[in-house]
Amino acid sequence: MDMQEKISLVIPCFNERSAIEETIDEVNFLLGKVLQDIVVVDDGSFDGTYEILKNRKDITLVRNPYNKGYGYSIKKGIMAATGNIVAITDADGTYPIESILLLVKKLEEGYDLVIGKRDNLKSFDPFLKKLSRFFFKKLAEFVAGEKILDVNSGLRAFRKDVILKYFPNTSSGFSFSLSTTLIFILDGLSVYYYPIEYRPRVGKSKVKYLRDILRSAQILVETITLYNPIKIFMLISGMISFLGFIVLLIPAFSNLLNSSLGIIGFMILQGIALYTFSMGLIAFLLKKRVLSRRHTDN
Repeated sequence: MDMQEKISLVIPCFNERSAIEETIDEVNFLLGKVLQDIVVVDDGSFDGTYEILKNRKDITLVRNPYNKGYGYSIKKGIMAATGNIVAITDADGTYPIESILLLVKKLEEGYDLVIGKRDNLKSFDPFLKKLSRFFFKKLAEFVAGEKILDVNSGLRAFRKDVILKYFPNTSSGFSFSLSTTLIFILDGLSVYYYPIEYRPRVGKSKVKYLRDILRSAQILVETITLYNPIKIFMLISGMISFLGFIVLLIPAFSNLLNSSLGIIGFMILQGIALYTFSMGLIAFLLKKRVLSRRHTDN
């Protein structure tokens, strides 16, 4: 590892009294000699977590006055970090602390974002959660235009100056991990997935699954609109075009409508689909022009 690199570790936590001290102790034991600082962000805990943390001298403690969200806490932690490289892990003991230096090594090789890929994640989830994760992963890959080996891993590392550029567009909630992955990919940065072993968490999960997956879907739409707008317009125009074919076929199976009405409906919907696709193409070209000007200015 390059000794000129300064590494900060950010640990967001919310009501993690049962796990946080053990996690910090493990970090100190394994990485204490190489870390610049350990930044723990208490996100408005009310179970006594803050009371435990405020007496520790081996961490930089940041506190939110009330629960403001996973992504918000990470952003505050990154701002407080003094290292030029920032790694993130959870407070619940699920991620192998010893893997952090391996992620950092990949950063030093030239990658912009290194993610801990949870190889055994599926073994901890019920069937419906696995199914929803599968479809959500496919949707995220459609947005990104490439394979995403772990959509929401909370173990990752990046350079502070790089992530700060994208703060305005990253989620302040549960979807921070997803939004950073998508933004890095869509903006042409390099992402590496390092295989890790995912461990059972200590304590109860704070994730509200249905709410968070809906929020993640919103983040997907916002990100694709900002970074690759043509795809969302292609998707919408494709759905409208498909509906047009359905309208065209209805007269063949029903005596209620004549064929001319079906043809008219088909032509109208195809026109709307073409218009929608054209708007997407214009948005895409405008985005390319803005990016070209940005690179020219730099």
